[in-house]
Amino acid sequence: MLRALPGVCQTLHLTETDSTQTVARLLAEQGAPDGTLVWADRQRRGRGRLKRSWQSKPGGLYATLILRPSLPPRRLAEVGLLAGAAVAAALARHAGVRTLVKPPNDVLALGADGRRRKLSGILCEAAGSQSRLDWLLLGLGVNVDNAVSLPGATSLRRLTGRSWEVEGVLRAVLAELRRRLPR
Repeated sequence: MLRALPGVCQTLHLTETDSTQTVARLLAEQGAPDGTLVWADRQRRGRGRLKRSWQSKPGGLYATLILRPSLPPRRLAEVGLLAGAAVAAALARHAGVRTLVKPPNDVLALGADGRRRKLSGILCEAAGSQSRLDWLLLGLGVNVDNAVSLPGATSLRRLTGRSWEVEGVLRAVLAELRRRLPR
């Protein structure tokens, strides 16, 4: 049984889906409350910025958090940057890796060789009017224990030489997001 997650009121944990972002969007449009989390062990068509897609293999963290912040839409970019900083801080604290944010949506790790490699990506999508957001989707992808074959990418396992539990990484990221994001 999954213990309560920081800042999460309900969790939909899927073995496999096309995209957590797509599922979360449907739930948000149907009125899912603030703090609803869609989390998958594997995605067949994960989504990123500029409609890029990829397969997300087991061992990585693939999740989308539904938020209903009382923020004007002009602050949406700020939320994305805050989320990046939160993920970078959580991974640094939890796994002891050196991280930095590459705006607008990547978290990079500094390897022992001094090279920067992508460790995580963040995707923000929102709906609302010019004056207020109805909902905000905060999509998170973190290379945890998954095999990473893309040039310029890495995982916590590759960086540290040990295995990591995805749920532990998720908890660390959610706790940091809760501390840093405006509600």
